[in-house]
Amino acid sequence: VSTQSTGIFDAYCVNTQAALKSTLRYEAGSPLSVLDGVPVGIKEELDVLGFRTNCGRKVPSEVINSKDGDIAAALRSLGAIIIGMTNMHEMGMGITGINPNTGTPRNPYNDGKVTGGSSSGSAAAVASGLIPFAIGTDGGGSIRIPSSFCGVCGLKPTFGLFSSVGSAITKSTVASVGVIANNIADVALVTCLIANHALDPRFFCPSADKVPLHGISDKTLKDITLGVYPEYVSYADPQIKKVFSRIKEKLKNVREIELEELYLSKTAHFNLLFAETVHERQIWNDQYKTLNPVTNIIYSVLTRSSLRQYMMSSAQKTRAMNMFKRVFKKVDLLISPTTACLPKDILPSDLTYGVIDEEYALWS
Repeated sequence: VSTQSTGIFDAYCVNTQAALKSTLRYEAGSPLSVLDGVPVGIKEELDVLGFRTNCGRKVPSEVINSKDGDIAAALRSLGAIIIGMTNMHEMGMGITGINPNTGTPRNPYNDGKVTGGSSSGSAAAVASGLIPFAIGTDGGGSIRIPSSFCGVCGLKPTFGLFSSVGSAITKSTVASVGVIANNIADVALVTCLIANHALDPRFFCPSADKVPLHGISDKTLKDITLGVYPEYVSYADPQIKKVFSRIKEKLKNVREIELEELYLSKTAHFNLLFAETVHERQIWNDQYKTLNPVTNIIYSVLTRSSLRQYMMSSAQKTRAMNMFKRVFKKVDLLISPTTACLPKDILPSDLTYGVIDEEYALWS
């Protein structure tokens, strides 16, 4: 977690003042919310007052944010204390979290393994006990993968539930801002609180119903039908399949389903993600010479996506949405392993040069 203190902004001083104000509110019996005084880290892909939105790059952004993005503003209105920015895979272009530029977060359970990415610092900070929750972003697994690898809970919420105004993913149709915490109850609580203060104004009207917390303490699944797609699970690492099978055996009301459009949809998803990532990052085109060579290789590949691929992938996304509508008439939830693979080893050369392993990325 970086405090990024600058000549015109001292994060330590600001946080000390915020903590004092929170203490006074509790003493007066008027906290702003259950998050009042709770420390949080925010992925370096979102705008925070006084910090730079560096996206894991070596060369610091010349712009120091003069205001909070919507998520940071919502958290402050709830009384949370933003203690710093969390590290990430450079430009979000990877799922390992390895970053030769700003340092590679280590997996708290085994510092020789990757944390997963790209929200690597957020997951590692929560898993190591530095903060109770953190904010990440997720387009192709960037919250879910590091949460899985680090043994914490992460949620990529419904698109538009969190505003992306004031972030590096403002124009994306597949990426979302989300929460990482130690347990699902905390994820649900923080998600509802932020959503009720920072619904994306482009997709939800101001009068939209509040996101409810009804039933959060109800731990029974007796009226819920769970769906499993066996073929999808079959690709997982044997250790993961063994654990998943053991969990599934303890659940009731589980039925097998088919996801006939899944693999076409996966390809379409990557096409959309790649095209939109390149489009989002165009503002830094003049700085690509400063990026890690691995990131440059990935970026050069992504720029090869065509308008035809984008349009076909958008059509496939619509078919996938209709597929899931049909599936959810039969089941209430789908369950599967979060990732298909285990955290990989960090090699000494990775820390210096980075790593590119697209087979591992696609497997995850």
